[in-house]
Amino acid sequence: MRRTIPEMSSIALAAALTALLLVAGCGDVQVKAKGGVDQSGQTASATPAAAPDTSAGEGDWLLGMTSAGGADAETSSTVYVTYNPSTGRATARELPGVKGASASAEQAAVLVSADRAWAIPDTGISPAEVKSGRPKVYSLADGSAKVIDLRARTGRSDVDPVGWAFDPGRADTLRVVDTRKRVWVLNVAGGRATQEATLPQGPWVFANGFDRNTGEPWVESISSDDTLPAGKGPADTSPVSRNGGTVLPAGSTAMSRLPTSPCRLGAGFTDAAGLTWTFCADADSVSAYYLPKDGRQWTAYGKPSSPVAPVAAAFPLVLPPAE
Repeated sequence: MRRTIPEMSSIALAAALTALLLVAGCGDVQVKAKGGVDQSGQTASATPAAAPDTSAGEGDWLLGMTSAGGADAETSSTVYVTYNPSTGRATARELPGVKGASASAEQAAVLVSADRAWAIPDTGISPAEVKSGRPKVYSLADGSAKVIDLRARTGRSDVDPVGWAFDPGRADTLRVVDTRKRVWVLNVAGGRATQEATLPQGPWVFANGFDRNTGEPWVESISSDDTLPAGKGPADTSPVSRNGGTVLPAGSTAMSRLPTSPCRLGAGFTDAAGLTWTFCADADSVSAYYLPKDGRQWTAYGKPSSPVAPVAAAFPLVLPPAE
């Protein structure tokens, strides 16, 4: 017997031929399935994230670390390490020790000039230098000391300086407060000192307090926690801002909110774009890592330094390359 094969209608046959032609002639078109998978079973590639800008790693960063000494660990000294992560090149400058230092970790940034050329040991001035009116600043280039003769620079024989700090916005500018609560402004390089202000008198005391972001001095009440201007001292929780970014001292709240640090002892800096750098002082060499904004994993960068880092007790300061 002969099988009977049903005949396809002319309309159905035309539709089938049209579908076949579309598939054969459009081989470069992929129909994506839900979830980014095409009909061939391949996962669609996502747009790659832009690489973070790590060019700052090619410059000289300034790292400030402190160590404690003396019979009662009351003497602290700061070592400044200039470190280029891309090359591993580093130098260290140690400042004289200070007994009973008054600068907090948040004030560490006002101990360094805006141009990264000079540093002072503390916001307070030693008794001997108060008496002589001739405190010293220290070069971070070669470690040499430079005497600032405040009586000669102000033209006043009654200037007994008690506290000072750098202005973060002006290259080598210092503000100095004397025992009469006068505020003097001068440049390390030279020139005349000028009186900028006089601090409030009355029930207020100047205790070497300087604003972490302006370098301007403030006073505190002798009977309460109030300050002038208000909100300074322990009440000031503002971030330490430099070069459009934020300084992250070791142990700070901001540092602890980031993914687990690769360092046992490390401090950091978050730039204006949200990229965070951290520097490890776990050993006598320094190493660098970076973390993209909203990232979850640190990436090693560049080369570790030669042995330059001290056995540090604290790591309060990371400053990016000077602008």
